[in-house]
Amino acid sequence: MKHTEKQILEITKKTLKGIFKDLYKESDIEKIVFEKNEELIRGKNTGKNHPCWVAIIKSLFDSVDFLVISDETGEPLYIQGKYTTSEIEKDQEGNYYRKEN
Repeated sequence: MKHTEKQILEITKKTLKGIFKDLYKESDIEKIVFEKNEELIRGKNTGKNHPCWVAIIKSLFDSVDFLVISDETGEPLYIQGKYTTSEIEKDQEGNYYRKEN
């Protein structure tokens, strides 16, 4: 494990603020778990196992979203909702956003 839960929590907050703007509340983060061998479902490493952190976030209609963050780089990889999964990118100012498909 290269990152701590506290570090990942801060990355999660920054990512959610970038993606959801004013709709995000810190209380929406239910928990953060470490997955030693998470099979990635998006990005250049799709289908490969990778050590990741998964932030479980309250969503609409009693649902949850999953923000997957690489333990290797500390960067968010994608956010998976009930109906969609979007890769996460970072702009030149260091702000996170959903990558357009």
